[in-house]
Amino acid sequence: MTSADRAVNGAQWHRQGRTTIGRRRFIGLAGALAAAGTLAACAAPDSGRDQATGTGQGDEPPRQLERALMGTAEPTTVRVGLILGPPAMGLNRFLLDARAKKTHHSFDFQVTGVDYAALAAQFNQNQFDIVTLPSNLGAVLHANTDLETEVEVINVGNLGILYAVTTDSAVNELADLRGRTVYSIGQGGTPEYTIATILEGYGLTGNVNVAYRSTPFEVLNLLQSEANAIAIIPQPFVELAHTMVNQLRVPIDLTKLWDEMPTNTTGSRAVTTHTLVNRKFLEQHESAVVEYLQRAGNSVDYTLEHVPEAAAVQEELGTFLNNEVAERAIPFCSIVNLTGTVMHEALSGFLAAIHAQQPAAVGGALPARDFYYMPPIGSLETELQSLPTGAPATVRRR
Repeated sequence: MTSADRAVNGAQWHRQGRTTIGRRRFIGLAGALAAAGTLAACAAPDSGRDQATGTGQGDEPPRQLERALMGTAEPTTVRVGLILGPPAMGLNRFLLDARAKKTHHSFDFQVTGVDYAALAAQFNQNQFDIVTLPSNLGAVLHANTDLETEVEVINVGNLGILYAVTTDSAVNELADLRGRTVYSIGQGGTPEYTIATILEGYGLTGNVNVAYRSTPFEVLNLLQSEANAIAIIPQPFVELAHTMVNQLRVPIDLTKLWDEMPTNTTGSRAVTTHTLVNRKFLEQHESAVVEYLQRAGNSVDYTLEHVPEAAAVQEELGTFLNNEVAERAIPFCSIVNLTGTVMHEALSGFLAAIHAQQPAAVGGALPARDFYYMPPIGSLETELQSLPTGAPATVRRR
């Protein structure tokens, strides 16, 4: 059982009652979650070190080669831009080590809030070497040949965070939504396409009225005011809803439904965020990218195994704005570090599902094989200083 499996299995899903929270605490909490909700609306668990050596299904990625790392192993500065919330919450140990100068390369982390469009623009303008962005934006950037920066995706940082919540005891599974109105956010973004794909996969297209609202707070108000209202909202808004609505239940996990969907024959996953690298930087400093993935994996494992300790530093690091909510939300945020062919299988299938719903949401066409970074076999499990370097960029094109 992985760290994430233990976190999910050990969590209490059908929590009853309402948590007491003071007015000042609520205002701060609401601000934190408003930021997180913006990200979920606009864009859309496993061990932290998932790297498979086999090939993905469908459009097969380049074969992983046992080769030297590209570029030099000399220490370099890596400029990293993170969006607030998951998956930055899972990188807390990595950020602390970088701050304490315990890393080989120098990682300059900047948590930029949830303005993913501004972060993507800064990335394109070469202000960052590595960034986390919503799961469809890498494909959009990859498809736009007019941009200055060529990109590759190096990991998936967190999977789905959508859950159905209600006080209605008659709702226990997806089929119970037939003929009902369900409130949600994220129209025109990956949440809408995720919900549409799941409804189609379970034969419910046209049988559930999904009513989208512009902000998560509108949905929370409806949960409070409308008897037996049903909503699909992201974490950590589920945790806020528990403080506002008596007897609220969480009967449906949409991430689990995606995994078990009869039409999901490719091993795809519901993906919320991924991490991108500037291809030129990767080819000059692959050692730094490998260290990033190694430390990200270790940090994710630590976070899932030590939730209270990881949550306690979120405000200090700026990765989330409320430690209390972070502790409750982390087990349900699907924080991961999927790499290599595991990443390819999870993300390529997800992008294909979005493309089927709305091609423009992934740049008009699915990304080619070279979008998915394949680290050398075993490199993420080998001590960094032991890895040979100096390979030319052409080594990956054999």
